[in-house]
Amino acid sequence: MCHSWGSIAAAAISFALSCANAQDVPNLGDVLANQTDLSTFYGLIQKYPQVLLQLPSYQGVTVLAPSNDAFSKIPYSSLNGAFQNNDDDVIIDVLEYHILQGTRLAAQLVPGTPEFLPTLLKDPFYTNVTGGQVVENVKQAGDVVVFVSGQGSRSTLTTADLKFDGGVVQIIDTLLIPPTNLTDTTNAFNLTAFEGALYAAGIIDIALYTPNVTIFVSWNEGFQALGPAITGMTSQELAQVLKYTILPQVVYSPGLTNDTKFLALNGENITIMHNGNNLYVNSAQLLTPDILIANGVIHVIDNVLNPQGPNAQPNPRIGTQAPVFASASMVTNLPFTNSLPCTVSCPVTTTSSATSSTGSSSATGDSTTTSASVFSSSSRAQAAVARETGFGAAGLVAALGGALLLV
Repeated sequence: MCHSWGSIAAAAISFALSCANAQDVPNLGDVLANQTDLSTFYGLIQKYPQVLLQLPSYQGVTVLAPSNDAFSKIPYSSLNGAFQNNDDDVIIDVLEYHILQGTRLAAQLVPGTPEFLPTLLKDPFYTNVTGGQVVENVKQAGDVVVFVSGQGSRSTLTTADLKFDGGVVQIIDTLLIPPTNLTDTTNAFNLTAFEGALYAAGIIDIALYTPNVTIFVSWNEGFQALGPAITGMTSQELAQVLKYTILPQVVYSPGLTNDTKFLALNGENITIMHNGNNLYVNSAQLLTPDILIANGVIHVIDNVLNPQGPNAQPNPRIGTQAPVFASASMVTNLPFTNSLPCTVSCPVTTTSSATSSTGSSSATGDSTTTSASVFSSSSRAQAAVARETGFGAAGLVAALGGALLLV
């Protein structure tokens, strides 16, 4: 095979891609050029050839190539501002997120078993997880293959396993959304009571910037079910409760096996239990698994975990589990939302407003997250300075020891 790795920089700049292997397997450029439905994606790869400098020489890659129709959906997505304003940094990050490490053939997927595949996206704004940000891949009934990305965005495979000499191209019908930070994600999923509690407890930075975390987030109803049992806590007591919901490791749903114990940030264990098709974290039922965030993953549960009740058992005969806090009392108002920083229609004061210093777009319950604030170079730069995770400044990562020849 002809692998001119030493001349990759010149090849990338000129977009020459003239090398084919001995078995006449087409190169990447030929595959993209010959698919009329990929003309927009192919044009972006030509415009940003530096993306291909990230392609590793080991075990090949999988290019998740959005169709032309996928790009027509951008105005209705959180990526609209970046593409509308030709934000090169964000567009490059998005393209890198569409390239998986290793060759992944759809024909080899096991139905019903989600996999979490590392990508070439390593910009610290989107990636505070070891090994590169991931995308979820699952094969559903009827041989439907789905990729799930940030904020729960779903992309369906439309054309599978187009092989080229360095891997395989998979055509998808919707762009992947790079995972956003915790506060942007909790806003998107209306998990504002948990977010507000993090601010009230003074540990928002721990949740935002600790690398490689799993967070069990109760939906809003779980906080309402507690009422004064949790709102009456001191900030220190509340911090201990919330740290009990955070694991210092990334555990996706396949790793939540029956009878497994995990050590939380507060030093106490949580226990995973299965009953039929239901999964419980202590006594709280899992509602929505595997919501990707910049520094790990969120699993939504129906109750707030209590470090004082680690042995609480679920009742599988009921749909929503009872609170495990003494003196719990249902309230109609949503706890802790008054602790959220104001970002919309804020009162004018003589001091700086109480906004997040991280570039987060968290807001009060009636405000919305704008795509420009989530995906912009300026907010990325602010977040990179504030994050201090050891990943260094935002920007392209160095080439990973080689690359694929361009066509």
